[in-house]
Amino acid sequence: MRSISYRARARICKALKIALAILGILLLAFILFAVYLGRYVVYTPNGVRLDFGRDTSLDVALQSDSTQPTPPAASVPIEFADHDPHGQETERINGFYIDLEMLQNPQAVREAVKELSPPCTVLIDLKGGNGSFYYSTAIDGAKTADVDIAAVDEAISYLRGHGFTMVARIRTFQDSNFALNHITSSLRTPGGSLWVGNGFYWLDPGSETVVAYLKQIARELAEKGFKEIVFDDFRFPNGTQIAYSSDKSRADLVTGVATDLLNFFASSNITISFGNPAADFVLSGSSHVFVSGITGSGVSATVKGFSNLTDVQSQLVFLTGSKDKRFDDYQVLRPLLSSVIQ
Repeated sequence: MRSISYRARARICKALKIALAILGILLLAFILFAVYLGRYVVYTPNGVRLDFGRDTSLDVALQSDSTQPTPPAASVPIEFADHDPHGQETERINGFYIDLEMLQNPQAVREAVKELSPPCTVLIDLKGGNGSFYYSTAIDGAKTADVDIAAVDEAISYLRGHGFTMVARIRTFQDSNFALNHITSSLRTPGGSLWVGNGFYWLDPGSETVVAYLKQIARELAEKGFKEIVFDDFRFPNGTQIAYSSDKSRADLVTGVATDLLNFFASSNITISFGNPAADFVLSGSSHVFVSGITGSGVSATVKGFSNLTDVQSQLVFLTGSKDKRFDDYQVLRPLLSSVIQ
């Protein structure tokens, strides 16, 4: 048998090493290219597609000395030493609310607020479930609603300059725009698509990026003069097709977000409150629970359902257009525009 010379074997070994090196480089390039494309993958109820025009920023910078998302605090009971953590008595809430339906006619809202007489409380919805903001926001990647934002800004400015107590309400975990731009911080189905509930994509309460985003919104609203921020629909959805696993229960995850938000703003003059949470939601201190969609016949059951509150009469706030006398013993906000009163 003819033997291969040493010099030939050396050339073959060298060629194999070069081939392996090239193969490794090509494999690395393929992996990097796949990671790059992953930034543009959009999950929809109809499947998966690539969208090269969407925002791919994954960093949510807080407006503070640190630009890193703050890790959620441990899930602990939400307690304060005093009735009010700021050392002040909680005032009874009485006034009006402005919802997203009213903001479809922001000029009417702007004129209506000018007819109000302070002091009173005015709650304004400022972010919907699709993720659209109803005021001029500087948050990266945020989208404003297709309404006259300048008119909304003017109404906010008027309220701030005339002694009204301003409360902002935002959808918490419903945010289709943020979900599409932050796939890994969103709830998904077993097939990998974004999970849809009530027509919107939902954010993951266990995501540090989501919590940092919520803090950023609250800080921006505080700078605009709002004294209280209501995180609405504050719950983990009950969908059966959500592919989610965690060492914590879903209720504990949401409680952890509440604890983190309250602790983060504890030393400020901002009140953090929650809208339409689960009935077993536990809360104490100066925060409120805002509930909507309740009829007069449902007042008693709602009050009993929130028996975990330390002081139901001072913490529970109803948003209703009803004139039913059964609301009179509690804190109530009614619609600003009479056309929506039922």
